[in-house]
Amino acid sequence: MSYRTCSRMLGAIGCAWVLAAACSSESNDTLTLSGGTAVTTITSSTSTTETGSETAQSTGDETTEGGSDSSTTAMDGCGDGVCGGLEYCAVCPEDCGSCQPGCGDGFCGAGEDCNSCAEDCGACPDFCGDMVCSEQETCQSCQADCGACPEFCGDAICADSETCEDCSLDCGECQPSCGDGMCLDAETCVNCKMDCGECPAICGDAQCNGDETCATCENDCGTCAPVCGDNECNGNESCNTCAADCGMCLCPCSNDPEFSNFCHYGPNTPNCAMTQPGGYCDPNGDGSYQDGDWDQGWYDYNDQCN
Repeated sequence: MSYRTCSRMLGAIGCAWVLAAACSSESNDTLTLSGGTAVTTITSSTSTTETGSETAQSTGDETTEGGSDSSTTAMDGCGDGVCGGLEYCAVCPEDCGSCQPGCGDGFCGAGEDCNSCAEDCGACPDFCGDMVCSEQETCQSCQADCGACPEFCGDAICADSETCEDCSLDCGECQPSCGDGMCLDAETCVNCKMDCGECPAICGDAQCNGDETCATCENDCGTCAPVCGDNECNGNESCNTCAADCGMCLCPCSNDPEFSNFCHYGPNTPNCAMTQPGGYCDPNGDGSYQDGDWDQGWYDYNDQCN
């Protein structure tokens, strides 16, 4: 018996669909379609549908599984939202989706990456600068994502709000400054009395201070002005004006009514200090009273003798 057989098979290779055909002679026409999980064989007298291990067979024009309607085709379910039976991406993209690769197909294909399709390619690894402060990042390791770390004393950074006074760990020790209340290093009582206080009195330091006076420290305070009672008969002191320093006047008074001045006594009169060389009757000691203080001699004589 001679017959012709023609078999067509549709299969998926990657994302491209290939149609292959093989034919041979047979008296009855037979068509076999393979797609997904179903194989259908059609002959002029018999149609057989295999799904898994079940087989439905009918004599006539065509019988499908369930066999309720000979005019029902294998694609009647396309569009019901379920990709089943003989449906696949080529014949029913409504239920089974496009055969072209795309985001969400479970494969990280060409043109897809973690940024454009994390669903297929997975989430992108964290990196500093992605504007997300991840668990592995900190303000110290990635300031761009996590922001600047809060300032604290001891972080080895002398921030704007820190000073040598409140955080020497970061800013270092403060340099001496006159007026800071501390007498440090190069500061002394001479160059910084504000911090170190007054210097103790030292005779010879060119400062008349402390308990120094002209009597105790002439170098600093200068020569004392003549003062009666300082045990020095100097300046304009005399036996009449300061007996304490110059002693009592010893010149005798005279009963002569014309005698009214100690300078009436001649030079070097014994016990008469005012007539001695250097006394006010003979201040230059030249033995002449022409340059003497006759007025003082008159006042002294009147005070003592009248």
